[in-house]
Amino acid sequence: MSYVSKMESKNIVVFASGSGTTFRALLEHSFLKDSSFRISALITDRKDCGAVKIANEFSIPVIKYDPDMLNILHKMDIHLIILAGFLKILNANIVQHYHDSIINIHPSLLPSFGGRNFYGIRVHRAVIESGTMYSGFTVHLVNEGVDSGPIIFQNTVPVLSTDTAEELQNRVHREEITYFPKIIDSLCRWPYEVKGNRVIMRPFKQ
Repeated sequence: MSYVSKMESKNIVVFASGSGTTFRALLEHSFLKDSSFRISALITDRKDCGAVKIANEFSIPVIKYDPDMLNILHKMDIHLIILAGFLKILNANIVQHYHDSIINIHPSLLPSFGGRNFYGIRVHRAVIESGTMYSGFTVHLVNEGVDSGPIIFQNTVPVLSTDTAEELQNRVHREEITYFPKIIDSLCRWPYEVKGNRVIMRPFKQ
């Protein structure tokens, strides 16, 4: 990562509910010498999920998601909140307080296949059933809606005629864990601007 300049790393927290593969990718990036961010805590609604095991492996504090989460977050010097497979909808007071500072990754090309009923393998099943030829993932800011915030980045993958939902999920996820840490690094390193439903950010090395 010689393309980036040295700087004081920004403090982020990661919210996760699942296996933790995206969390691990972010964590590994944070350990790089020139990373622009550090992860101060994992926040989860599932204390037995894979992300918790990874956090314990690397001595990252684990905090149980609580309805009074905003007061807990107030005590931490947070630059960004990252949702990495977090299945709960955040309380409105958190979204309002951290306006334009909460980042989510969704396994489709939003606004297609987004919303309350689209998560996990359900997204990929719906994509295949629709007959569309391309899918991918979207990184976006979180607002008061569900999967409706300003779009930061999208990347496409082909949907093959022979794909199962699991095969498509794996193909999309490989791209997610490749790009997501780089995107977060850039968002921590450089200012970004929201214009309508799009985020203008500095290009990063892909």
